[in-house]
Amino acid sequence: MRMISLHFPTPSLSLLTSDSNSRFLQKSSTNPITRFNFTNQSQSIYLRRVSFKATHSNRRNPSCHGTKDSSETTKSAPSLDSGGGNDAGGGGGGDNGDDDNSDVEGKNRLFPEWLDFTSDDAKTVFLAITVSLAFRYFIAEPRYIPSLSMYPTFDVGDRLVAEKVSYYFRKPCANDIVIFKSPPVLQEVGYTDADVFIKRIVAKEGDLVEVHNGKLMVNGVPRNESFILEPPGYEMTPVRVPENSVFVMGDNRNNSYDSHVWGPLPLKNIIGRSVFRYWPPNRVSGTVLEGGCAVDIQQ
Repeated sequence: MRMISLHFPTPSLSLLTSDSNSRFLQKSSTNPITRFNFTNQSQSIYLRRVSFKATHSNRRNPSCHGTKDSSETTKSAPSLDSGGGNDAGGGGGGDNGDDDNSDVEGKNRLFPEWLDFTSDDAKTVFLAITVSLAFRYFIAEPRYIPSLSMYPTFDVGDRLVAEKVSYYFRKPCANDIVIFKSPPVLQEVGYTDADVFIKRIVAKEGDLVEVHNGKLMVNGVPRNESFILEPPGYEMTPVRVPENSVFVMGDNRNNSYDSHVWGPLPLKNIIGRSVFRYWPPNRVSGTVLEGGCAVDIQQ
């Protein structure tokens, strides 16, 4: 509310009221409206409350502290874009404008309200996808067993986690169960990089490996393998594992398409090492042998 202060220096002011000045100065709960008439100008001012300060015996200075119509109520000032002016029409116009804007926004919305993304939402989704892909590419990834080539260690439908960190610091060793992309010799017969296998490493680079009389021989030493389904029923002549390669076999030796058929596996094709089976729940366990890497002492 705007405050107005009026000072009249001349004593030519006359009060036109229905009562005396002494009555006017009394406090009234009904806030009577008093009209002031000026001698030098035909003008009237309606005031709610007027107080007089006696500065001289022949002079009174009225001060106006505020103006307000008796029918008004206190309200906040309307905003510039509310379409306000009067009390009812102005406020109502602003509200209708907001509703219209909401309707227009709803019609122009490309997606439902629950699908709308803010910039923060987009950043969160992007970060989550980036972290997930980075984790899968550099650290570990889940895998599904589609065949019986590794039975009884893995059955069809088992799910495992293959980690990729340890081979940043060491080379693969015997007894590691690895997942790998198809080597070049298999890609020549129709396989692609998308085809992933899982086998157990039985020999590393420089080792001499053979199968004789149902036994796997590495560097002339028979390997004690309690994890295989049954002894191999075939013979394999000695093979020297070349540099940067390993020799892999399935634990189901008689039902596995592995290195005894297509030769050594290049290290660059290895994706990771199986460390944990998380499905099915009744077979949750680690997949790393307690003894670690096999060590063969040549006799």
